[in-house]
Amino acid sequence: MVESKEERMKRVKKWLLIIIAMSLMLIAPALSKRHEAEWNNRTYEMIMPYDEIEVWLQEENETDVWKQLKEAGLTTVSVEAETLDSLEKSGHVLLLKMDEFKHALVLLNETVDHIPSRGLVVYPLDQTFPIVSSLQATFGDDVKAVQVNGKTYYIIEGNAKKIERVPLGYDEMKMARLIEQGLMVVLRIPDARDMNEASVRVLQQIETLKNEHTFKLLPTGEEVAGYPTDVEKWGKRWKKAGYALLSTEFYEAKGLTTLAKAMDVNVVRLHSLNLEQRKPNEAVDVAIRAIKERNIRALFVRPYTSAGTVQNIEKTVAVMKQIVQHMPSHYTLGKSEPFAPIERSPIATIGFIVGATAFIFLAIRSFVSPLLAFVVSGGAFVLGLAGTVLAIDLALKALALIVAIATPIYAAKPSSVREGWRGTFMAYGRAIAISFVGISWIVTMLYGNEYMAYVGEGFRGVKLVYVVPLVAMVMLVLPSIIQEPLFPFIKRLWKQPITIGHVVVSFFVFALLAYYVLRSGNTGTASALELTARQKLEEWLYVRPRTKEFLLGFPAYMLALFVINKQKKLGSILFVVGTIGWLSIINTFTHLHIPLFISFIRTMYSLGLGLLIGIVLIYAYEWVWKKVIR
Repeated sequence: MVESKEERMKRVKKWLLIIIAMSLMLIAPALSKRHEAEWNNRTYEMIMPYDEIEVWLQEENETDVWKQLKEAGLTTVSVEAETLDSLEKSGHVLLLKMDEFKHALVLLNETVDHIPSRGLVVYPLDQTFPIVSSLQATFGDDVKAVQVNGKTYYIIEGNAKKIERVPLGYDEMKMARLIEQGLMVVLRIPDARDMNEASVRVLQQIETLKNEHTFKLLPTGEEVAGYPTDVEKWGKRWKKAGYALLSTEFYEAKGLTTLAKAMDVNVVRLHSLNLEQRKPNEAVDVAIRAIKERNIRALFVRPYTSAGTVQNIEKTVAVMKQIVQHMPSHYTLGKSEPFAPIERSPIATIGFIVGATAFIFLAIRSFVSPLLAFVVSGGAFVLGLAGTVLAIDLALKALALIVAIATPIYAAKPSSVREGWRGTFMAYGRAIAISFVGISWIVTMLYGNEYMAYVGEGFRGVKLVYVVPLVAMVMLVLPSIIQEPLFPFIKRLWKQPITIGHVVVSFFVFALLAYYVLRSGNTGTASALELTARQKLEEWLYVRPRTKEFLLGFPAYMLALFVINKQKKLGSILFVVGTIGWLSIINTFTHLHIPLFISFIRTMYSLGLGLLIGIVLIYAYEWVWKKVIR
């Protein structure tokens, strides 16, 4: 008996599903290992910059200031390499521009030979910091000592503004005093643009300062020290010394990725919290959400500065206390650490390559021809091999993007739906299963500490995942809506003369699409009412579900499943809206710096609430169907 094409496809599908099931078992330990690394790292620290605390120390009782800050939760202070500018602000030196120095010489009736036309004059006021030796080591022959009225001044030839910013070295006495206060110290790495050739001594000093209280580095400015040629060299040396790197969220200096990788991704994520730019309750919410939802383990608190010193201290301390008080109990304040190293096993690698290939074939086959499905899945297999065997990171990101685009389409477009409640629930469950299978491949492909710590670019194509599945679903359901084949319709539409109405409708559609895309991701905006609702949901549920999922996508999808056999046009339109829910949960898991358990909880809330709201919609539809439509 000759096997029909349909029977052959069923047999192929059966074997592919078996392969997918086996592959999921192979990658399960990798998923568990990542969750374990995230869950076991739940200590966070609060950092403040010394230069802003120093203002308070100069005007208030030093012991009281430190006591208040430590009681509020301060664990760490960041220290920058001293510059002539910082030494002047702290009262250790007096700086004179060249014109000012010449005027002073006239008033004192003194003369100095060979005064340069431009530069800076330095007069040390104390020797708390080794100013003279640091100037000589940093500026070399450009430094000239002169005697005026029995006092020694140091003339440095060059651009005065640049001279003021050149790092001279770290104040070790200052650091010792901080450690005596029971605080940890973070060294801020100088900006490469402010350094000269002799500044290498500052980078060497960093190596010698490593101890149990000083073990993290935080880059400053736009270019990491050593950029562009020596970043890797210094990263390896600092890693060997035992340092970890702090990486500031939403900001990346040039060379930071190179530095992080040179330090074996020994990275702690940091969120900079400027209290002057936020309301107190908003600052608390932002800080807690950063720790809880984005693998942030260091809060860099920039204090209030706009009022008087006493008021600035009180307001800053109050916010810090609120952060500690409202932080979930399973997070503790203390010494933050990088995530424990995680690596994907060879078995997991084989699992996701084979499983993802089979999955992509089934996904593509569900809405296009077997030939195209075979081509795309074959390409996916090649990308998997290139990404793992040849270590081509871009190949794995491309494979993850294919899975991320195909999964929501595969989940949202059922081949058939049984009429009634049972068929609706079964189709909804099928879509959930497909989504989590696709998510498993993505999370296993883009695997490792660099993704958890968001080193580099992470997952590429977030906007594509928001747009392509939606457009694809429109193309798939359009024939059911227009009740004719797609290509003849497009051909006929192409030949239609363009009217003002067409232009207006097109503009409206593109405006909606642009708004939808711009609202996605971290840069999206929301109304005040929506922000309030989000906050309440987060308070009640620990982590809020996404609005577009539980209020829009999943209820629309439930209703689509229920009505598709009764009203095909309405069901088809609702499938397009429902696709938003499935592509949104895929995007949730492509934010790889978000803990797995947070993404899972958020998604389960969305699916559950979306199901309940969908059931309400179905009952409402049935009432309208009986009372109005019929």
